[in-house]
Amino acid sequence: MELRDRVVLLTGASRGIGRALAATLAEDGCRLVLTARSREPLETLREDLVAAGADVIVVAGDVGEDENARRMADAALETYGRVDVLVNNAAVLTQPRPVVETPAEDWMETLRVNVVGTANLIRHVLPRMQERGEGVVVNMTSGWGRVGEADVAPYCASKFGVEAMTQSVADECRSGPIVFALNPGIIATEMLARAFRADVSGYPTPEDLAPRWRRLFASITPSW
Repeated sequence: MELRDRVVLLTGASRGIGRALAATLAEDGCRLVLTARSREPLETLREDLVAAGADVIVVAGDVGEDENARRMADAALETYGRVDVLVNNAAVLTQPRPVVETPAEDWMETLRVNVVGTANLIRHVLPRMQERGEGVVVNMTSGWGRVGEADVAPYCASKFGVEAMTQSVADECRSGPIVFALNPGIIATEMLARAFRADVSGYPTPEDLAPRWRRLFASITPSW
């Protein structure tokens, strides 16, 4: 299917998977609403994409805060009138350590951003999609959202939560929009290096795999 002119709201866009996906979708002519916590890298990305001819706005903020999620959704609607594809990519992984050594703050931060942040964006974007009877929601997950791993329990628990939330929302949207979870695989990112506590340069990069995700999005995006 044609992705040109689709409005995509992508969280966690300033680096890693988000940045690579933003660049790839921009090449396809998508209109992008990009979000991340820090404004400076977002602005740098926007300038690069606009220079290449893309239509992009950015909204800085922490998705774990409901007001920020509302601002992101409102910015997309005010600028483009709709959101065709919501990609919940923003996530954090705190310092790996055994559960008994993991402070409560790490648990709260991981669940707040990864689970509550995803729910916040869905809550503010999905109703508009349902009004139109169309749209796609993509929740980025992980193999650790189905199989736990030592020393990264908060992240695993959060991604288990995202998997379950996705199933629940999909059941609530049987007549549309399309809602699914995407496990991007093992990818050489800063987060993976922190989790593995090792060199991850031998793994595929986000730039290597972004074209595959683009083809996936195109294959499941209806001809509205």
